Amino acid sequence: MALDQATKLHLEKELLPFLTLEARGDLKSVAIRYFLELTGSKEGRDFIAEGDKFLKAIASLTCDKEKDISRDAFLTLINLTADEKIAWKLMNTETTFIYDLLHKMLKPDFEFADQASSIIANTTRIAGCASKLACQILEANSKVTMENVVNVLCKVNFNKNATLHYLGLILSNLTQVPGIRKIIMDKDRCIIQKLLPFTEYADSTIRRGGIVGTLKNCCFEYEYHAWLLSEEVDILPRLLLPLAGGEEFDDDDMERLPVDLQFLPPDKEREADPDLRTMLIEAVTQLCSTKQGRLLIKEKNAYVILRELDRWEKDPKTKVACRNLIDVLISDEPQQGMEDLHKVEVPEHLVEKFNQMDLDLLSDFKEELDKKASEEKEEKGEEKS
Repeated sequence: MALDQATKLHLEKELLPFLTLEARGDLKSVAIRYFLELTGSKEGRDFIAEGDKFLKAIASLTCDKEKDISRDAFLTLINLTADEKIAWKLMNTETTFIYDLLHKMLKPDFEFADQASSIIANTTRIAGCASKLACQILEANSKVTMENVVNVLCKVNFNKNATLHYLGLILSNLTQVPGIRKIIMDKDRCIIQKLLPFTEYADSTIRRGGIVGTLKNCCFEYEYHAWLLSEEVDILPRLLLPLAGGEEFDDDDMERLPVDLQFLPPDKEREADPDLRTMLIEAVTQLCSTKQGRLLIKEKNAYVILRELDRWEKDPKTKVACRNLIDVLISDEPQQGMEDLHKVEVPEHLVEKFNQMDLDLLSDFKEELDKKASEEKEEKGEEKS
């Protein structure tokens, strides 16, 4: 739909007055439905985002007493916040709107918790918005605590009206912020431990992925590596278990594995989503960036799990990540003074060289997989004939 200046002025004059809580219900319903349909095009979304008037008005209608009007307002904002520029604008126009939504969705009877979580997840995927929301949560008098967020996320049937799967993505987005990560890893609160079983949560890839992303982000706090790998948390088996299949190992290899990875059933399936497999590998790789973490991961024989994953893996990007981690585990230990890899300054020309090596390896894997797929197709054709 073309929106010329005359049309824009007409909409502002004729429809904006009905995007208020005080307007007549039937007129509000028509107005918000029109704007919901308008979000189906980029031109429509850009028009709504011009200035502050429409965004503020639509946000206000999420509190309408009429459920259909409130639902349409939420759906309109979901479509709008899919655009990063508009999400950023909403966060800065309605300064506590996202925070207030998060507070509401942590209540067990909030009917539009799933719609709210989609809006918050869309908005906080932008690092600046995540930081702003984190600052509001970290304020001394905040109504929202990270402990409450995790407790709600880990209680699967918390809200009978909503699944709350997107709360996992919100948590992952928020843990981009160091202050949030440190709360999640507060050694006296036992928060991160509650998330660990969800690395294999079968009912939702979104919730599972959000929690895997959260754990990966926490692994960037290098001073916590020893604690994360200790018996107090024992994060390694939870990161490796989704990557493990049902392969058999000899007695020596089996005994060196963590107990949770020993004698897995022959039909044990690996994580189906390649992006999640990559994140799990990257989390273990981060833990290998400190000497203490790397030595423990070697001692726990993570190599054999990754070796079998590499043989099985068909996704080129995941395969490159797996190979890089294997290289770390089978290489000799760095010389003294370079044991903590995250502290080593790598010259820019070497960074470029390593990146190019990864790209070349990725290209090789793609060619190899395409060749295998072509050969399998030919074999099937021959069998049919």
